[in-house]
Amino acid sequence: MWNSQRIAEILGAECLGDPNVPVFGCVIDSRQARGGEIFFALVGEKVDGHDYIEVAWKNGANLAIAEKTKMKDRTKLNVPEGKALILVESGLSAMQELAKAWRMELGVKVVAITGSNGKTTTKDMIATVLAQKYRVHKNKENQNNELGVPMTLLNAPEKTEVLVIEMGMRGLGQIKALCDFVHPDTGVITNIGTTHMELLGSQENIAKAKWELIEALPIRGMAILNGEDLWSVKKAEKDPHQQFFYGIEGRYHPLNIQGTNLEQTGTLGTQFEIAAQAEHAKAYLPLPGEHNVLDALSALAVGKVYGISLQEGCQGLAELELSKMRLELHPGIHGSMLLSDVYNANPTSMQASLKVLSQRSSQATLAILGEMYELGEASASGHNVVGQAVAQLGITEIITVGTLAEEIAQGALESGMAPDRVHICSDRESAISQAKLILSSLGNETWVLIKASRGMKMEKVTEALQIS
Repeated sequence: MWNSQRIAEILGAECLGDPNVPVFGCVIDSRQARGGEIFFALVGEKVDGHDYIEVAWKNGANLAIAEKTKMKDRTKLNVPEGKALILVESGLSAMQELAKAWRMELGVKVVAITGSNGKTTTKDMIATVLAQKYRVHKNKENQNNELGVPMTLLNAPEKTEVLVIEMGMRGLGQIKALCDFVHPDTGVITNIGTTHMELLGSQENIAKAKWELIEALPIRGMAILNGEDLWSVKKAEKDPHQQFFYGIEGRYHPLNIQGTNLEQTGTLGTQFEIAAQAEHAKAYLPLPGEHNVLDALSALAVGKVYGISLQEGCQGLAELELSKMRLELHPGIHGSMLLSDVYNANPTSMQASLKVLSQRSSQATLAILGEMYELGEASASGHNVVGQAVAQLGITEIITVGTLAEEIAQGALESGMAPDRVHICSDRESAISQAKLILSSLGNETWVLIKASRGMKMEKVTEALQIS
């Protein structure tokens, strides 16, 4: 555990107040202080953390780190007894510098994950598998950016043995910047798709941005890669790191670990067999769909690298608990079942969830699909291909939400879906009203998929259609 003076030394700054106050963990919201934390006074879009330093101290934070320029007009701020204040040029840079120092002091192994789909689910799976043998710390929810990742590191307990870190990306150089203070030992890329096309302009740039994780590995680091993903295989061809491929068919590369004989079981479960060289096991995953089996295989691959047997890894997966808003099942009105997958969406994940909907229901099906963002020039085609999948999978009825999603409806109509089964809505409220009418006519045991990009806030649709 550090004290306030040690933190000041790391940052090359002066400690005001008590130099010996013990400090562990960090918060950026003064209301979340419970006792002993660093409060980083950051400037947000609507709130300036410097206005809440005294509140953070009162709530239990022991140390506040603030920016010099923001404190010039706060000359009346007095550091209470048993508290400390450190002034820096940039609060975010200070956070990242401290995160790097704490990661090195812990002496842990770090597994980092990125990809276009399934990052958070894969992170949860890897943490669950590794927890069979190690003390593991991971990002909360999807705290995967330049702010969430250093917070994750700084909140890692002293006895942590492995850090499992999800890394998000919105442009070139961002994953590299995260790796500069995370220093991953193992890198996992779930896939390289078209998400962020709007920001990066081409699939080549998306692949380059994701691959910054693998390039950041030490020379003996291990890259865990999807053998069903063409771009990952292409990038791996010229990469010097050790590589461990997972998959089901091995479409583009021979596999080191393979899942076979996938079968549905229970309401949302999947069972399958795994082979990794001479080792074999049977797995149960409390999630549906081939895409989730692929994520599970990546987690088992990481487990193998860290000395965990397939059997031990499978025991962890059977007890998996996911982050919120991902393939949640809720009872809905008129005897329906709501499959709420509202955290985020892109064409690949949309099609995967639609496939789950079609496979799991023996009755009528309704897809309520909203807009997908950050697709750039591929926006129209990306939405259209989702509509084609709706028709091809035989989904009974579809409701689209928002202007961009109208192209989903167009794709469904072009692929032969009856016009009276395709409903275009401009907003959530009208989509909810339309869904209530449809569910009243389709009858009991209708399955409903609700999905869109995070900005659509489609959880409000789920809330309106579920029963308590």
